Amino acid sequence: MKDKNEIRKRFIEVYEALRQRGYISGVSDFAEKINDYQPNLSKVINGSRNVSQSMLNNLFREFAVNKDYIYGESNEVFTSNRKLIPFYDDTITVGGINEQDADTRSITAPSEYIDAGDWFKDATAAIRHYGDSMVEYPSGCILALEEVRDRQLILWGRDYVVETRGYRITKRLQRGKNDEYIKAYSTNTETYPDGQLIHEPVDIAWKDITKILLVLGYVVKKGGGTMVYNKK
Repeated sequence: MKDKNEIRKRFIEVYEALRQRGYISGVSDFAEKINDYQPNLSKVINGSRNVSQSMLNNLFREFAVNKDYIYGESNEVFTSNRKLIPFYDDTITVGGINEQDADTRSITAPSEYIDAGDWFKDATAAIRHYGDSMVEYPSGCILALEEVRDRQLILWGRDYVVETRGYRITKRLQRGKNDEYIKAYSTNTETYPDGQLIHEPVDIAWKDITKILLVLGYVVKKGGGTMVYNKK
C-alpha cells in the first residue's frame, strides 16, 4: 500500500500510539525528535499535508516503529510489544582521570532500541557511561534513565544526566547559588596533593540545559553474568 492518504492516516495513528506510550508529549516534542518543523508536522496531523519521506526516515530511525505498519502490510505498530527504549551507546561523563572517555557531544540518534525489562519500568532511555567522577557507576555500565519534563519534580541529592548545548554529564544535583543555576557534584572526592578536588562541583545555568534525565539504576556485566542495580 503506497497511497499517500493511507500512509498519512497510519502516520497519525503512530503519533497517537507514541503519545499514549509516553515516548512523546505532543506535536512539538514529536517534531524535535524526528528533526522536523512543528508547523509541517501539525499540518500532517490535522490532515492538510502529506507525510514526507524524510519524516518517515527519521521516524524509523528514532523510534521502534514497524515500517510494514506504515505501508499497510502489518497490523503491528511497533517492532515489539514490549516497551522499547532508545539506547545511546556512547560516552557521557565529562572529566575525570580517564580523559579519553570524555564526550561532549549532545544526545542524538540512538544506536538501537532495547527492552528495559521489569527492572526499569519508568525508563525512557539508556546510555553507556564511562569515566570515574561518579564512583557508584562502573565505567562501561549502562545507565537506565527517565526524562524529567517538569523541572519542579527534580529530587535534589539524586543523580541525573544533564545535557546542555555544549556537553552532557552525569552528576548529583543540588540547588544552585540562586534560582538561575543548579550545582552538579561528583561523588569521587579524590584530591590533588594540595587538597583541591580533582572533580570540582559545576554550576550550570538553567537556560543552558536542554534535557535532564534521572538515573534509575544501571546494568553491568560481571563474572560472565548481568548484574542489575535499581536505585529506586
